[in-house]
Amino acid sequence: MSWLALRSRLQESATVTPVSTEVANHKGSTEHVEHVEHVKHIAPPNRFQHAQKFDNKLSGSKFSFQDLSIAEDALPFIPPTVVKDQRSLLSQGQGRAWTVVNNIVYDCTDFIQQHPGGDTVIRSFVGEDCSWQFWRFHSKEIMDQWGRPLRVGRTEGAENRFSEPPRFFGRRGSHK
Repeated sequence: MSWLALRSRLQESATVTPVSTEVANHKGSTEHVEHVEHVKHIAPPNRFQHAQKFDNKLSGSKFSFQDLSIAEDALPFIPPTVVKDQRSLLSQGQGRAWTVVNNIVYDCTDFIQQHPGGDTVIRSFVGEDCSWQFWRFHSKEIMDQWGRPLRVGRTEGAENRFSEPPRFFGRRGSHK
């Protein structure tokens, strides 16, 4: 199993050529030899390519991706009704896949296809807050790497249609 992972990592940076398989003696032992030639590393695609600027005229929006250096409280304010309207606009092929985490609006339109959890997860929260669900599966490092380039603004009052279930710690019955 581990050689499959190694092979997939090496596919772009090395050429693996089988050399020979020989029988060492009559007792049935074998030796498998491979020649691995290391070639120049091919750089992976830009990890922020999912945050390329979109054409505001096509999206009908005046909000575009914000520079990474802009603080969250300096992001442009987007009314929660505008965020919510993206859900119906997207279903008509005109909106953007905006989701809200901790009152920050993220444009996930171009990222949907790259999301490791699939596109259904993001599509189900377009135009809504998904803070507690997001933090159940992602870390701050993930947000900094993948989310920060997708910021388009900030909002207040976006709703999460699901209430967060309580989290219990410790043994059952020890909360008396």
